[in-house]
Amino acid sequence: MNAGGIVFGNASALWALLALPALVVVHFFQQRSRRVVLSTRFLVEALAPESEGGRTWERFRGSRAFWLQVLALLLLTWVLAEPRWPRADSAQTVVIVLDDALAMQAVADEARAGAARLMAEAERGAARTEWIVMGSDPRAPLRYRGPERARAEAALATWRPALGTHDYAAALRQGRALVSAGGGGVCWFVTDREAKTPPDQATLGVGRPLANVGFAGGGAEGGRWRAVVKNHAGEPQRRAWWIESAGGASEPRALELPAEGVVELGGAWPAGEERATLRLEGDGFAADDSLPLVRPEWKRLPARVALADGEAGAFFRRLLGGIEGVALGAAEAGGLRVGWAADDAASGAAILLARPDAAGGEAKKLLRAPVVAERHPLVEGLNWQGLLGPGPAGLEMQAGDEALLWQADKPLAWLRPGAEGRRALVLNLEWEAGNAGRLPATVLLLRRYIEAARDAQPGARAANFDAGSLVEIASADRALEPAAAWSLERAGEARRVLSDEELAVLRAPAEAGFFVVRRGEEILVRGAAQFADARQGDFRDAGAFRREAPAGERETVTRRNTQEDPLTALWLALAGAAVLGSWWPRQPRGGRGEWPQKGAEGAKKSGLEVRV
Repeated sequence: MNAGGIVFGNASALWALLALPALVVVHFFQQRSRRVVLSTRFLVEALAPESEGGRTWERFRGSRAFWLQVLALLLLTWVLAEPRWPRADSAQTVVIVLDDALAMQAVADEARAGAARLMAEAERGAARTEWIVMGSDPRAPLRYRGPERARAEAALATWRPALGTHDYAAALRQGRALVSAGGGGVCWFVTDREAKTPPDQATLGVGRPLANVGFAGGGAEGGRWRAVVKNHAGEPQRRAWWIESAGGASEPRALELPAEGVVELGGAWPAGEERATLRLEGDGFAADDSLPLVRPEWKRLPARVALADGEAGAFFRRLLGGIEGVALGAAEAGGLRVGWAADDAASGAAILLARPDAAGGEAKKLLRAPVVAERHPLVEGLNWQGLLGPGPAGLEMQAGDEALLWQADKPLAWLRPGAEGRRALVLNLEWEAGNAGRLPATVLLLRRYIEAARDAQPGARAANFDAGSLVEIASADRALEPAAAWSLERAGEARRVLSDEELAVLRAPAEAGFFVVRRGEEILVRGAAQFADARQGDFRDAGAFRREAPAGERETVTRRNTQEDPLTALWLALAGAAVLGSWWPRQPRGGRGEWPQKGAEGAKKSGLEVRV
């Protein structure tokens, strides 16, 4: 704790000041009088009746003992609080890590004000301070680093949280490393809920619970739109919703949501419109109250199935016919081919199967070994435990192939590189000897591969994206006109030229809205970035709190940057003298000889009870 440049090393000692009211109360009581019997009557005077009951409640009367006791208490409290003053050569580093999660938009003003208060408190801890303001996004640069507190607070004004759920550990480690490299100080984390912070992290919580209702995702397909609305509150909610487009807005409709419930909305796509926006009646968190949508436009992927009209051929024709943008027919350059691996002579996109055993007729045993998946987007999250069949067929991996699935230490599926970055998917299994065509994991693997091959085709497309998600740019599009400037344009904002780093890993805007990606003047992507992280809309565990850094860290920093009170010994001596002085008995003036001259008044002032 510090106040006016003074740092208290043991601020808890200030609780000792609560003894002051008790000390005052004690002096409201009357002291029990001492009884002395005198043998003469010349001392008798008209005395006011007094109580003989001893200690009774009486008006407060100041005394020498009282004020000396107060002085002793104040001096002892001062010494126990360990006051310290900043050294003239002291320096510290103060890091403010702001939570970049989208949920912080609901309390952004409180977060900025709280961070400014932390800076004001920390500034008194050393003669010189290096301020560092950063976000929890590990990819973002520091917002400010320097010695000027005013500029550090100005950096807070430019902060706008927009990330989904992410890991805070990397940013907090970086913040604490900056403190250590700067010679010591403190790293504060400003967030909205205590569950996000490790137990030893200095944290300021600025959140508050909200009964939030918002969109949790949506899309458009087949001339219709759909959207999911989530009630994050623990009680039922009622909201109005409507859809807007260039042609106008629909009439608001009422929506009833049960406690923690989910409701799906849907309807016909507005006629003649390329994009539309669903809106909810506003609440304390505006980021999920709107859902932008574009009507998808897929790239064209020519495909040919070079299989006989058996079980495998029928399956692949049915699968390809159900995927948007796939043109099933004659093979074209750059298209997709489905056939037997032994007959493959193309080096482009293809799905290759192991040819069934020509001998046939003989029943084959099922291989019960588990299927193990590699870490790859094509097989991520898929469950292969229901796959039944004789196991891997006779195909062999080649140099440069990338394995996807293994069974009994043999490859079951892999990717084979081809020309222009295209890769073929090889399935090393006997299709008609097992249940691969009926297993959901197989269908999802093939669908992911076909959609990736479709998106790799050159040309424009329109799609809906999660905010901050990856926007794939086909290598064929990148190869054309390499000198052309790539740019991203958000609705209502000026066009911004993309750097090489941004183009290498192009992502949709972090905030919901419409955007366009251009190569020169040609539009390659028309998209809508949507808020789709439902966890950011749940504010039931948000709250305001403050957690200090561990006591050992605070004490180390305080002792390094401050010097102790050089007059501590004097204050202790004065406190002792005050205690002794309060105990010293007070003698009546003139000694005992004054009593006869002043009568009973002298005895009364000395606390004696005079009786005749």
